Amino acid sequence: MQSENLLDRAGDLLSSGQAGQAATLLGPVVGADPGNGVAWLLMARARMALGAHAEALEAARTALTLQPRGIEELFWVSAAYTALGRHDLAITAAAAASDEDPGNPRLAERHGRALLAAGRTAEASLVLEAAAEIAHYDADVQVAFGMALFAAGRPLSAREAYSRALRLEAGHPRALAELRRLSAAEEHIRDADSLVRVADEFAESLRVPAGGVRRGSDSPSSALGHVARVAFGVCLAVLLVLAVLIRVVGVDVPMALLVGTFCGTGATACLTAYTHMRR
Repeated sequence: MQSENLLDRAGDLLSSGQAGQAATLLGPVVGADPGNGVAWLLMARARMALGAHAEALEAARTALTLQPRGIEELFWVSAAYTALGRHDLAITAAAAASDEDPGNPRLAERHGRALLAAGRTAEASLVLEAAAEIAHYDADVQVAFGMALFAAGRPLSAREAYSRALRLEAGHPRALAELRRLSAAEEHIRDADSLVRVADEFAESLRVPAGGVRRGSDSPSSALGHVARVAFGVCLAVLLVLAVLIRVVGVDVPMALLVGTFCGTGATACLTAYTHMRR
């Protein structure tokens, strides 16, 4: 019962955007009960939200081992592979999930997005067109179909798909965001050549390169984390040198220097931990 309560709490944390806390909560659960597939799935979701895609893949694959051919397990395996730029495996997992539950709009969307991330726009358009027709009630699928249409050089049809999504769900965030993106891009369309260029640029923006994209690798927080780790290492080295001087050589080290070094080590350790949690 306690495990179930923890899983419910982790799910609530994920829903409220607190993936870091969810992952912290789930760690002891999967450690104590490695056969808990639900916990591994939640861990995969948390790691994906944190940008730890390799760890998300490991969690999702563990869940899939426990529940072979499970559609939720295949979904997250596919999502993690896409984020890592391993597109053939992402598409295979997404297609397998769709085969297990034909007509499921969420799985069809994952399949289409896996194809878009691989740069296979024509195939993505076919998959998402069929999904949009079957799941005409699903706003998310309509948005994904619109993105495939725009990538294929059909901005007017993409606008219609986004509008359908908004009629289905007023204020749909992704539909509104893509509609704004489309409107901005249309300002640069003057003729057939510019249409091809703008559509190609959009399609390229959807692609995930081989090896994936490291989230926030060029951000200020990443630079700060690097500096913190280097400073922490230097402080530790200084402490070791001082310890050798005191215990082995017998040098009388000033107390002010010792206190300052200990304080610096503690401060850089805290900063290193803080930047790691923000990743």
